[in-house]
Amino acid sequence: MEHIYTREVPQSKKLGKYIHKIYLIIAIFCGLLISTIMPLFNEPDGQYHFAVSSAIVGLNTDISKYGEDEIGSGMSGQKSFYRNGTFLEQYFFTKATIYPSKDSPRNLDLGNKFNYNYIGHLIPAAGVWIGYHLYPSLGMMIVIARLFSMFVYSVIMYFIIKYLKFGKLLFATVSLSPVIMNTFSSLSYDSLGMVTAAATIALMINMIAFKKVRFWDWILMAILLGLSLIGSKPNLWLINVLFPLVVILVLLMPRSEQREDIYLRRNRVKANLLIRYKWFFSFGLLIIFIVAGSYMTRDRGGLFEVIIRLIFTQSFRFYDIYSPGDFGNLLVSPYPYYNYMPTILIAIWGILIVLVSISEKAFHKSVLLSFSASLVIMLGIFSAYYGFLGYGSLSGFALRMTIQGVQWRYFTPLLLLLPLIFSNERIKFRVPSRNSVVIFMIVTAIVSNFLLVFNTLWGMIMV
Repeated sequence: MEHIYTREVPQSKKLGKYIHKIYLIIAIFCGLLISTIMPLFNEPDGQYHFAVSSAIVGLNTDISKYGEDEIGSGMSGQKSFYRNGTFLEQYFFTKATIYPSKDSPRNLDLGNKFNYNYIGHLIPAAGVWIGYHLYPSLGMMIVIARLFSMFVYSVIMYFIIKYLKFGKLLFATVSLSPVIMNTFSSLSYDSLGMVTAAATIALMINMIAFKKVRFWDWILMAILLGLSLIGSKPNLWLINVLFPLVVILVLLMPRSEQREDIYLRRNRVKANLLIRYKWFFSFGLLIIFIVAGSYMTRDRGGLFEVIIRLIFTQSFRFYDIYSPGDFGNLLVSPYPYYNYMPTILIAIWGILIVLVSISEKAFHKSVLLSFSASLVIMLGIFSAYYGFLGYGSLSGFALRMTIQGVQWRYFTPLLLLLPLIFSNERIKFRVPSRNSVVIFMIVTAIVSNFLLVFNTLWGMIMV
């Protein structure tokens, strides 16, 4: 009876049992590659992330000495040094100049110690400090900080996947995508948001798997909620709204075979009532969405205009027409303008995520949980776009009809909610061989991360 919520699917015990170890081996190997070989500032706003990390440990560095005119974003400033063969001399052998924090050319907003901008940079800051004391150059500080961050976050994800009861392969797959691997192997605060979201969702899955809320679960819930609020971007806060629903579902779950029959009879009656009134429930949600959306968008042109802008943004690109687009930024291209990743990888990763999702074992029967998890993903996406409604450099019709500035890497952690959606016994899709899916994931992850490094370097030298 302990497996009542498990849909049996063909799988290789040898591979399925060691998903966490497979993850760690690939993560460390690809992380070493990305951390040491990728150009400096390999993440969006890379100069800013370095400036904040170095400022936290009192090592404010004059990056203008290395050809960077401002604390901005991008890797273009390094192209000339790659092409004339002086990259190592410029960035690794030239000692850094440290200046007082009051002389910073940009406001780094470090007054508030309890937000993701500060908390999320603590681990990279420790790496910067170590790198500086090994050799005080910009290149050494950044590379050591990358290695330190990559190792810490990869190990954290390893333990999350190891102790996760269901959805291990999906967690490993998303975490090995080029977007997340590049994030872990950088100085970005998004790494903390990723592992916090992963730990939060893993706790929910495990509570459902164990069919009980243990004393330590309450403590972990409180810790993760607090860490989420100070260490994650606001759109990831929405994941926590699933906690009350999961707790209620777990408390209502049967504990024994005797209670199972009573549970099924009672819930059959409840299910019939829900089916009868589901249209009233759906209509109520629609009314709430319209009322809340209208209020939130009252100063932004109204709900209808915002929806139209969102549709136009996803259906037509008024800028960066040569980039892979927003969806490429979800899993494949952490910095599309510089990565030059093949567009076909977007399709491959999409297929991989679908196959992994339907290959996972089912561990619950709640339609409400699957629906709520789907809703959280949609609201997480919508909330990010809402925050950028007034941002952009376009003008005229293009500005009125699009939403600029949103990067789909903001939504990558939300993909970890997919087990709550697809691992439902009511979903009957299966894959013929789970073992093949694991191998497909391994090959795709290794090839994709290699291409990320190779294509980015090739672009720096040749384009």
